[in-house]
Amino acid sequence: MKNIVIFGSGGHAKVILNEILDFKSKYKFFGFVDNSKKTGSNIVKINKRNFKIIDIKNIKIKNLYGVIGIGDNYLRYKNYKLLKNQFKSIKWETIISKKSIVKSNVNIGSGSVILANSFIGSGSEIKEHCIINSSTSIDHDNNLESFSSTGPGVITGGNVKLKNLSHLGIGCVVKNNIVIYENVICGGKSYVNKNCKKNSVYFGVPAKFIKSRKLGQKYL
Repeated sequence: MKNIVIFGSGGHAKVILNEILDFKSKYKFFGFVDNSKKTGSNIVKINKRNFKIIDIKNIKIKNLYGVIGIGDNYLRYKNYKLLKNQFKSIKWETIISKKSIVKSNVNIGSGSVILANSFIGSGSEIKEHCIINSSTSIDHDNNLESFSSTGPGVITGGNVKLKNLSHLGIGCVVKNNIVIYENVICGGKSYVNKNCKKNSVYFGVPAKFIKSRKLGQKYL
């Protein structure tokens, strides 16, 4: 059994907890780690059990695994950089919902989260610390680079590339053979039928360039 904690305690962290709890014999969940909240604070109650903030520095946990429960790509990346120096022995766990379908020749990197009712097609690669949100359909031979993410209900065609720190908003549809470069936000319900240049926001049907964006600007 793996001893696991979630870094962060917001909405996305609670979603990850529910996925972890589906694996009763695989994980022992110790709690949420969040320096912005008081140790012992209750975060969520599930099946009459309270799940709380823990002080990980004062608890000896052998064979420790973690996952970063932060939805914003850049904040997840920033926290990863801090945490990997602070907790050098931690192993980053990949969480794949029991209610998802992942083909056998798909590669998924450490720290990534695949949520319920998602499909990931043959030959695709999801790199480290990505989020594939609920009911996303990733077709064959896609490549999602580290710290990228999809909102719920995203659909991609074959051979799509989503570069580092980019996000596909709720209900986006991406045509086959499209490249979405680094730090791009594609707005919800957009249809992406052309490559998207880095550090940009795209929106519409079809999606058009709206404005440039700086790394770390809010989008959720």
